[in-house]
Amino acid sequence: MEEKEDPKATAITQHSRNWKSYFKEFFMLFLAIVLGFFVENQRESYVENKSADVLAQSMLEDLKQDRVALQEAIRFAQEKDDQIQNFLQMLHTPRVSWDTLAIYKSMTKVFTTFPFSPTDGTYLQMKSSGTLRFFNQMLVNKMNAYDNQLKKTVFRDEIVEKAEWELVPLAATLINFEVTGELRFNKPITTEMYLKIPDKNTLDILINKVAVVRTMMGRSLQEYKSQLALAENLIGELQTR
Repeated sequence: MEEKEDPKATAITQHSRNWKSYFKEFFMLFLAIVLGFFVENQRESYVENKSADVLAQSMLEDLKQDRVALQEAIRFAQEKDDQIQNFLQMLHTPRVSWDTLAIYKSMTKVFTTFPFSPTDGTYLQMKSSGTLRFFNQMLVNKMNAYDNQLKKTVFRDEIVEKAEWELVPLAATLINFEVTGELRFNKPITTEMYLKIPDKNTLDILINKVAVVRTMMGRSLQEYKSQLALAENLIGELQTR
């Protein structure tokens, strides 16, 4: 006699098979999602690393330009300080011993400027776009420190320029600026070299204003050196990252 299947047992077996099939499909879907996230994260990480490499190289080039510019600015500031010192010593000597041409040349040097102009395009781009996050925090801190120092350095240059411009109105009453222009561009002197310093009070004011320029230049020189030290350090960090 043929044994009949138990409908209840058959239903349980079918349910079990369906559950296993659903579980397998769910597991495969879950695995596909996890794998997708992993692949996407890997892709984003690869893109970020490549972008970081490009940005680091670009900033490295900016810093190398800054380094050259800072070295030139330091050299110029030191030479100008020596020239202003000689000029002040000259003004403190008796007027009968003054060399008019030497005074004109010295005044020309006082008004010659060589401000430091930073190359900070890459850093500003990273800061505005949020791509600084591609770098580790220690390196970002050094980038930010360099930028903060830049603000101080540029500010000091502006103060030097202001001190020089405040000297112009007085100097314009004492000497012939046409001559200083000819000297500045190494042209033959074609106009009169005169010195119109009527009294000691006027001379003292001139000396004081020139001394202010020198003092401000000294502060600017300190900022140049601090900026250069930070540039050298940051260049080393970017080259070995």
